[in-house]
Amino acid sequence: MEGHSSHNQTKISKIRTQKKFDALDILRVFLLIGEKEVVDRGSLAALAELGEGSVRTILEHLVSKGLVVKRKRGNSLTPEGKVLFQKITAILTIPKRVRFDVFKDGFVPYGSVLENYVKERARTLYKARDHAIRMGCESAMILICTHKHIKVPYVRKWNFDELREEFNVKKGDLIILTSAQTRRTSEKGILAVARFLSDEFSAIFGMIVDEEN
Repeated sequence: MEGHSSHNQTKISKIRTQKKFDALDILRVFLLIGEKEVVDRGSLAALAELGEGSVRTILEHLVSKGLVVKRKRGNSLTPEGKVLFQKITAILTIPKRVRFDVFKDGFVPYGSVLENYVKERARTLYKARDHAIRMGCESAMILICTHKHIKVPYVRKWNFDELREEFNVKKGDLIILTSAQTRRTSEKGILAVARFLSDEFSAIFGMIVDEEN
């Protein structure tokens, strides 16, 4: 019995010490700091939907990478961090809440515009969509912007031109849309899709996040 109890305690200990964030959460915190310019840890935790302990660990990582500096008034990006932030936002817009009810699934949709991507991968967007679903998203869709319409590639029946009121897009841009029970999951779905579709985005991701994360 004692051996069995000891085994259970070890198992419980391992569960309690499991990391409660992943590599995409690190990127989300980095993007939040870049977007807000200066933000304290408590606000970061609330915005990222993470515990303060997780945010503390993420900040330590970003500081060690020379991308974030911590000051009394809050956390901000270093000059090196700002360069990477600008490179990311030139490829993918910051995920935002979408007013147009795209999915009609009862969840709030989020979206981003992806400007730089591998054209060959964009021909099989169902594979990209699967990356969002694996993140836990309830729904996901990738739309392409043509000269006249915003639509699902190769489908003539529907268009989503109402989204022009929410996104500044040009011909060839992709709009990544997701919905989930939480904002965190929706945003991670978008970032996972962008990572699959864009080699440039994936390379910058690697500069910010270590492989073991």
